[in-house]
Amino acid sequence: MKEKIFTVSESELSAFVFKCLSWLPKSEKAVVLALSGELGAGKTTFVKTLARELGVNEVVTSPTFTLMKSYETSNENWTHLIHMDAYRIEDLTELKPLRFEELLTKPGVLFCIEWANKIAPALPPDTIWMQFENTADDVVRTVRISGEAVNG
Repeated sequence: MKEKIFTVSESELSAFVFKCLSWLPKSEKAVVLALSGELGAGKTTFVKTLARELGVNEVVTSPTFTLMKSYETSNENWTHLIHMDAYRIEDLTELKPLRFEELLTKPGVLFCIEWANKIAPALPPDTIWMQFENTADDVVRTVRISGEAVNG
């Protein structure tokens, strides 16, 4: 499995997101970004910046209590951004009412899942994993990206 490590400050986040978008694979189904890291590591901030870069006009917040939100984009490659927070999911059967498996088959969908490790067995094998870690000064984040699609 390929891995890339990035060190990103908040001021560099837009450029980092733009770079990530450039190497995401074109696919006949949803592309999944599995985000992990402690509270405050930057997962939601990453998704908010990603949404802005994709042309989402709505306010993006963490779907901790709703579990999942879908946003239309104005991006030519990604028609929808789905933002999921799996923190409260205790059993994989809880994914069924969300139509999780069906959503994974949709083309033009970029699916960002916070706390993805909680539902790892339900994720497709080509999932791109992003591990967010705070550095000692809490201003810079280390992001480890792994998966077969990591080539940029």
